[in-house]
Amino acid sequence: MIVTVHTLAQKRQFLAAARRDPLLHALLGRDLTLWADNPGAPVRLFLAGEAALSVSSNSAWLAGAPDDPEELASFLRFVGVENLYTAARDPATDFRLAGRERGYCLPPGRTLPQPPLPQGFALDTDLGAGAAASLLFPYSAADRDGFYSRTCTAVNHGLARLWGLRDARGQLAATVGADALFAGQAYLSLLCTAPCYRRRGLGSWLVLAISNALTVRGWQCVFLSEAHNVDFYQKLGYVPWDGLNLYKDAKRNG
Repeated sequence: MIVTVHTLAQKRQFLAAARRDPLLHALLGRDLTLWADNPGAPVRLFLAGEAALSVSSNSAWLAGAPDDPEELASFLRFVGVENLYTAARDPATDFRLAGRERGYCLPPGRTLPQPPLPQGFALDTDLGAGAAASLLFPYSAADRDGFYSRTCTAVNHGLARLWGLRDARGQLAATVGADALFAGQAYLSLLCTAPCYRRRGLGSWLVLAISNALTVRGWQCVFLSEAHNVDFYQKLGYVPWDGLNLYKDAKRNG
């Protein structure tokens, strides 16, 4: 049975499921901290048997395997989920594997060689959510607004931070974020470079900079990479980690 996370016992069960997933621990812990007691929140939290489920807009993140894949599929369709991210295998009936991303880790206390700051750019370690939203979602006002609301809340509670590189005119050229900071783990994402500045190493410089800054303060950094970047991150020195699968509803997507 799928239930909304509300009671203290349910919160403990949700967090226990999150702890068992090395890539979703910080994300789900952040969501539990911010949204569990807010009925109007943009993120909704559920238990699917022993599994923890976080739903935001048309995407969901699942830690653990649900008791009833058919029930989960019906529930996901009911709440409008199109993309399900999880390490579980075949978690929901008729949701088909659409991709897989590899995870990487940088342990606490370890740093990687950092090249000099790219010439002509300045580091902004207090980047506003509005500036990041405009770079990340240039064509979708709904996505920008949703990101801005969620990220401002997380940053204001110390559960996220945004960094960026600005060009000589002060325009944002690239961004990266510790999208979730929870229980000693930092989940890195939101990596984006403006089209005119791509292939100049700005993104990799930012990832190295923020992960080094966090690990020296005792954080474990984890992030996901698309398959074509696997060799790149291993050469930089990041440790291969567990990954996540992306499932899509076969009935909705043909």
